[in-house]
Amino acid sequence: MQIKSMLALLLAGTLFASCNDDDDVNVAAPTLSGVEIGSGNNKQAHPGSDFHIEAQIVAPGGIERVQLEIHPVNGSGWKLDTVYTEGLAGLKNAELHKHIDVPASAALGKYDLHLTVTDKNGNKAEIGSELDVINDPSLPAVTGFAVEAEDAGKSLHLEAAIAAPNKIAAVTVEVHGEKWEKEFEFKDAAMVGQTAFDFHKHLDITAAPAGHYHVHLKVTDQAGKENEFEEHFDK
Repeated sequence: MQIKSMLALLLAGTLFASCNDDDDVNVAAPTLSGVEIGSGNNKQAHPGSDFHIEAQIVAPGGIERVQLEIHPVNGSGWKLDTVYTEGLAGLKNAELHKHIDVPASAALGKYDLHLTVTDKNGNKAEIGSELDVINDPSLPAVTGFAVEAEDAGKSLHLEAAIAAPNKIAAVTVEVHGEKWEKEFEFKDAAMVGQTAFDFHKHLDITAAPAGHYHVHLKVTDQAGKENEFEEHFDK
C-alpha cells in the first residue's frame, strides 16, 4: 500500500509540474512594422479623398482584431473609430492594407492616428502617428469614376474624367479582393502631359474568383503629387 501511495504522489507531482510548465509558456505579443500612412508615408490626407494605411502584423497568438482610431489633436473635427477582422482574424502573419475615406466636410488640421492590434490572448501592439488633413487645389482630381464587371466577369469596365493642373504623369489601378489582387499601370502617350483626360479602360480580371472587390484609381501628376479614389464591384 505504501508503494502505491508513493507512486500516486509522484504521479500527481509530475502532473502538477507539467501544468506549471505549461502556464510558464508565454506567447509573444503582436508586433507592427513597415507602417505606411498616406502616399509615400507622407502622413497627409485630403477632404473628399482617401488615403491608405499599410502595416505588417506578426501575432504568434493569432489576431483577434485590428482597430484604427483618428481624432483631432485639438478641438473638434473628423473622428473615426473602426475595427477590422475580415481576412485578419486568426492569422499569425498578415499584411494590413486599407484605404480610408476622408469626408469632404473634414476640418483641416492636425489629427492623431492610433493603430492597435489585439491577439486572442488579449496582448496588444499599438503605434501612434500624426496625420495632417490639408487642402491642396493643385492635386489631381477625378469625377464620374465608375466600374462594372462585364463579359461574364472576365472584364472590368472602368471610366473616369481626370483633371490634373500639374499634368498627368501616370494612372495606376489596383483591384483587390480577399483572395485575388492585381495592379495595372497606364502611361498612355495620349494621356501623359494632359491637364484633362477621359480615362476609359477594360481590364482583364478573368483570373479573379467570385467575390467582392475594391478598385483604387491613383493619379500621379508631373509634380509627383498623387490622389486616390475608390469604387467597388461584385463578381
